[in-house]
This record gives sequence, C-alpha cells and structure tokens, in this order.
Amino acid sequence: MESPRIHLKRRLAKRRLAKRRLAKRRLAKRRLATVAGIAVLLVLVPTAASSAASATRQVQVLDDCDPATFNATVGPGTCVKDGTTTFSEFIAQLLAQGRAPAWRFAPGQLSLDAGGTLKARNRGGEVHTFTKVANFGGGCIGFLNGLLGLTPVPECAGFPGGAFAATAVPPGGTLTTSPLTPGTHRFECLIHPWMRTTVTVG
Repeated sequence: MESPRIHLKRRLAKRRLAKRRLAKRRLAKRRLATVAGIAVLLVLVPTAASSAASATRQVQVLDDCDPATFNATVGPGTCVKDGTTTFSEFIAQLLAQGRAPAWRFAPGQLSLDAGGTLKARNRGGEVHTFTKVANFGGGCIGFLNGLLGLTPVPECAGFPGGAFAATAVPPGGTLTTSPLTPGTHRFECLIHPWMRTTVTVG
C-alpha cells in the first residue's frame, strides 16, 4: 500500500504537470493570436497605402510654346521651356481647330473617390490656371476669347485677381484641390480655355 507521503508527492507532481500543460496552451494561444494579428496587419497596410495613393490623382498641365516667338510677341518670360510650336503656328491652330492640341490637361476625364483630391502639375513652359468652373466656357484673356468666339466664365470675376490668381500654376509648379464631393467637377485653364478636365466623383 502506498504511503500518504508518496501519494501526496504524486498528486503534487500531477498538479505541476497540469499547470505546465495549461501554461503551454495559453502560450500557444497567445502566439497564435500574435501571428493572426500580424497577418491582418500585412493585409490591411497595403490596402491602406493603396487607398491613400488613389485618394489623389495627378493631372498633367501641358503646352509646347516656342520661347523665342512667344516671348517676342507676348512679352519676356511668357515661355520658359524649349517647346517647338511658334506663336504664329499656335494662332493658326486656334483659328483652324478651335484649340492648340499640345496645350491640354491630361487626362481629360477621370474618376475619383469622394473626398479625393487632384494634383495639377505644370510640365509646360507657360503659366496656366487649374480652375474649378461651374460650366466650361471662355477664359479671362479677351484676345483668345475673340479668336475662339467665347464668353468669359463667371469665375473670371476679379481678374487678374480672384479665382484666376488663386489657381495659377507656374511652370514646374503644382496645385492641389480641396477634397471633392460626389458629382461632376469641371476644371479649366482661364488663359487657354480649351484646356479642360472633367472629374466624376463617386
């Protein structure tokens, strides 16, 4: 027959073994929870980065002005980049086509999530504006409006101040819009009014 002392030792040993097993189980659960948490983060972080990246869309502001002829006709500093379209060719394009194709916003149409913004980057040689307008129309420059048969948009009020000055983008510069609400938004250059972008925000 087993002595009480030996019996007690065995009971204590069993308890210690049970405690060790319980501690191992708890440790395994903690490790599993940690691994699961890391896995969730690995999934969510790229998604968050992607959402942040898609919240701002780029719009390129482009032209092709020849500095020698533009500066001689319009004034020094009008064109600061080495484009190839002379001022006379520019005017001829406006008369024939109603636009100068190299002067444009790219893309001309895009979609954006609600609350997103647009970042306009001027890669051309002239100053442009990236102005939100209620409806497309003429710009603020009477000479160009006359060639194209256009009437200035209401956003030209206060020119050369107002919206014109607030949305001017110099060569090499950028302009970021405020967050856009759902709907259709129109952006136009108030100098060269055929430069346009339509944004659908959903």
